[in-house]
Amino acid sequence: MTIDQLAAAPMSMRSDRSRRARLLLALAGGAWALFTLPLTAAEWSWPWVATVSRLEPWRALIGAVDEPYVVYGALTGLSFLAIGLALLPDLRRAGWGGALLAWAVLAGTIVSPVSYLSTPPGSPLHALWGSEGPLLVVIGLVGVLAAVTARGWPRGARILLGMTLAVLVAGMLAFGYYPHGPLIGLAIEAAALIALAPSHTSSRRMAEPADRL
Repeated sequence: MTIDQLAAAPMSMRSDRSRRARLLLALAGGAWALFTLPLTAAEWSWPWVATVSRLEPWRALIGAVDEPYVVYGALTGLSFLAIGLALLPDLRRAGWGGALLAWAVLAGTIVSPVSYLSTPPGSPLHALWGSEGPLLVVIGLVGVLAAVTARGWPRGARILLGMTLAVLVAGMLAFGYYPHGPLIGLAIEAAALIALAPSHTSSRRMAEPADRL
């Protein structure tokens, strides 16, 4: 083993630990969306969601607040936050399209709570109710840009980025409600992208030849 390899080893170990932690963070964001789905969408989603909402602990949590749809819906912003933070370090190395995708996901941290808090018809921001829908479409379309700018990434990862909108639609169809269903799909995609993304060291090696030109 060369001196350079010895020096790079601790960094590689830290990178591996970071990758695992971010992969778990992305999955936690999806798990939170799945957990809060029965708290928010019992009357809006598939019948099995309503069935789960009558079980514990969901029944107790629903009864603990006056407006479970608004309160627990607003907390969906935590899923956007977890998935966006998990993706950000890798997508920043996927060109400007990748960075834009990560920040679009993070935008849901604000957009989703504002949407749910704007539910009452008398709210001055009532027009923003449901605004996660357009945001999710934007996220899906920006995924195509990220696929184009992610030069040097594995082909499978770039294909997955380009299919982000399809993943979101699949999540919507599977769980019958947004943003929770699309977020569950996005969390699974994020975990796969984190696992497939080139390491920081690999990205630097790929950039070196271009720097020498």
